[in-house]
Amino acid sequence: MQNINNSISFTGSRKFLRDADWVCRKVNSEFPMISPTRVYYSNQNRVSSNKKYMSFVLEKELQLHADRADRRFFKSAYKFLKEVLYSATVNKIGNCSEYVSLAEMVSRMNGVKNCYRLSFRDAASEKMLTNSSAKSVNHTALLISKNPIKYDDIKEDECLIIDPWLGISGRMKDVIARYKNEFPKMLKLKDDTQLTYHISGNFDLSDFDLEALKFGFPSLVYPNKSKSHEFMKIG
Repeated sequence: MQNINNSISFTGSRKFLRDADWVCRKVNSEFPMISPTRVYYSNQNRVSSNKKYMSFVLEKELQLHADRADRRFFKSAYKFLKEVLYSATVNKIGNCSEYVSLAEMVSRMNGVKNCYRLSFRDAASEKMLTNSSAKSVNHTALLISKNPIKYDDIKEDECLIIDPWLGISGRMKDVIARYKNEFPKMLKLKDDTQLTYHISGNFDLSDFDLEALKFGFPSLVYPNKSKSHEFMKIG
């Protein structure tokens, strides 16, 4: 693949884009969850005007808060992920944070190292963008970078975004454009909103942890029939 100015080349192979899409679709197909926030904001008028729907959303939201409280103080990334998996497979609930945890888990299981949780702020106020009326949940996606990132030194032309909560993935600039064009209500974006990006580090998973996850969830391992294919290799 030709690499110009150390940026992602999209004129040659697009295997890494297909790999990112595979992760996005795999999270949604293997872990069908109810997202209280997504249910509410994709059907806001209908949910708000119907007590039964509103009660359902609130019930799921309360269960998700309880699940998060249970795993809040885990120092072990593996134990934390096991609790996320419990929410996804038993309670079948999750918002963007759970979806991102699962996307990172799948990516790491397939050898991707430069994974980061990406959050967004409104540059004008530097307040976290929220998709919750209670302003307690900021939107988060998974950032995949060609090179390791220090602090918030994000090079957009070297990055992919995987956002299984919204069911999209691709080049960072393309996904950001889709946020603004397709999901402004879901993310509370205005026409003049300028985004700044902030990252946090990836899960500290040992080789043993990753092998245990592969053993427990073999369907999340990419069926790499071609040994020459390096999963989600950028550039």
